[in-house]
Amino acid sequence: MQIPVGDLDAAVAWYEKYLGFTTAAQPDGRHAFLHSEDGPFLMLWQTDDPGRASFTVAGEAFPVLLYRTTQIHQLHDRLASSGVRITTYQDDGHHWVLKFLDPEGNMWGALQDN
Repeated sequence: MQIPVGDLDAAVAWYEKYLGFTTAAQPDGRHAFLHSEDGPFLMLWQTDDPGRASFTVAGEAFPVLLYRTTQIHQLHDRLASSGVRITTYQDDGHHWVLKFLDPEGNMWGALQDN
């Protein structure tokens, strides 16, 4: 996944600290490669473009970045206790759904089957 960020170094630090990513290749000032054991491979791109990874349907925000987890409650607790902006945390009847924003305003989603 490729994600736009305004401050590359701060974004790398945030993804490592809060989502458990590790740097696969040192940032070169324009982009950085990150990976995790059970998540996607990320490429963070530093840009001045104000666009971010999310979209709306009938006024409701949705993440472009969505992944499955078996530890959604632990993820929620860790993010919430760290001040990360949580936009949705609910059981929709089929899944637990968690939506949150990185510091750049990119929306992430996590799903856990009931």
